[in-house]
Amino acid sequence: MKSSYIGLALAACLSIASAPLLAEVVPAPEHPANISAPATSPTEHQEAAALHKKHAEHHKGMAEHHKSVAAEYGKAGHHELKKHHEAMAKHHEALAKEHEKAAESHEKMAKPK
Repeated sequence: MKSSYIGLALAACLSIASAPLLAEVVPAPEHPANISAPATSPTEHQEAAALHKKHAEHHKGMAEHHKSVAAEYGKAGHHELKKHHEAMAKHHEALAKEHEKAAESHEKMAKPK
């Protein structure tokens, strides 16, 4: 019976001790729907543009998430993990730019000639 109480007390202490570390991390955003088929009509190009914009925002959010995780790993002295998350942030920033370019292309194609 005593070991159960000790285990519960230890779990409570660990969760309280790790709370400040987790409080600094920006949460990862939900991933939007995937693009499932090529757009062929102006309406589909508008929909694709909107979806690419959502993907761009998602990747910007993921970049911020990875930057915050990297900062926390840096504070904890885990430099390899810090570098890994900094690289992931750059990757997501590049993906956001590509989705923004795709959205612009779809918007142009949605306009009647």
